[in-house]
Amino acid sequence: MSKRVLIAVFCMAFAGRAHAADVQLGNVTLKLDPPAGECAFDPGQASDKRMIDFLNTALGNGGIDLLGMNADCGELRDWRAGSLPLLKHFAQYQIAKASRTTSFTLKEAAAACAQTREQGAKMASDSTGEANDSIHKANSKIDFQGQTFLGVLAQDPNGCYVGMFQKYKAETGAIVSQLNVFFMGSIKDRAVNFYLWGPHENDASVATMLTAVQAQVAKVKSANGL
Repeated sequence: MSKRVLIAVFCMAFAGRAHAADVQLGNVTLKLDPPAGECAFDPGQASDKRMIDFLNTALGNGGIDLLGMNADCGELRDWRAGSLPLLKHFAQYQIAKASRTTSFTLKEAAAACAQTREQGAKMASDSTGEANDSIHKANSKIDFQGQTFLGVLAQDPNGCYVGMFQKYKAETGAIVSQLNVFFMGSIKDRAVNFYLWGPHENDASVATMLTAVQAQVAKVKSANGL
C-alpha cells in the first residue's frame, strides 16, 4: 500500500473563519480553499496550534507537509470551547516534502493511480456499492478495529479518488466508524492530496463523501485557473 494511503490511515485516528490559503510550492502558487461549511484551523488558537504542531511533526516524520487543515465550522467552534471531544468532519491538504518544488504531470498522476489500484488489491470495478460490501464485512466483525482499503472509487484527468474505512476506539472510549475519501493527483503540475474525513452513517455515506471530494477538487481547479 502506498505511503499516501498509510498517511491517511494514520491521521484518521485523531480527531474561525473560512478563507482560501495561498501556498507557495517552488515557483507555483496554489489557492487551497476550505470545503463548503468548513473553517481553517487557526494557529492563534491554542487548541488549533497543538493539533497543527502535532500533525506537522507526525506527518513530517513521514516526509509529508501539511498544507492546510479545516473542520466543520460548528464542530470546530465547539471543539475549541471544550464541549465537543472529537471532530467528526474535517479535511486536510498534504504534499510530499520531496514534491514541493518538482513537477508532477497528469501522466504521472495516472501512473500513480494505477499503482494504487495494484498495491491496494482494488476490487473488480470502480463501485461505491462494492465499497459498501467491504464496510459491511468489516462491521460484521464485532471486535474489528483497523482499516479497510475501499479501492479507487473514481478517476478524472487530474487524478483519482480513493476510499478508506476505519473502525477504532477513540480516547473518549467511543467506537468510531469513519470514512476517509481522498483525491491524489496533479494540480498545476504539483502532487497535491486532499483528504476528507467523516462518520460512516449508512450505505449512502461513501457516495456522498465521494461527491463532496469531487466538488472540492473542481473548486480547487477553478480557483487555480484549470
